[in-house]
Amino acid sequence: DGTMHGQGTYAWPDGTIYVGEYQGGVFNGKGALVMPDGKKYVGEFKNGMMHGQGTLIASDGEKEVVEFKDGIRID
Repeated sequence: DGTMHGQGTYAWPDGTIYVGEYQGGVFNGKGALVMPDGKKYVGEFKNGMMHGQGTLIASDGEKEVVEFKDGIRID
């Protein structure tokens, strides 16, 4: 039907890259979001947003387990 579905990669002009699962044209399931500055989020996505548990990886390699709900970090 013309929407992204399954496994794939999307790159923005600013250098941000998403690699992971799509459903209904948006990020859904497991994936990785890599920022232009080298920071990375690896974890769960729902309705195009970070949602659930994941790992933030700083550009120096330091890792932190985090949780998001509807794109907002839960501390």
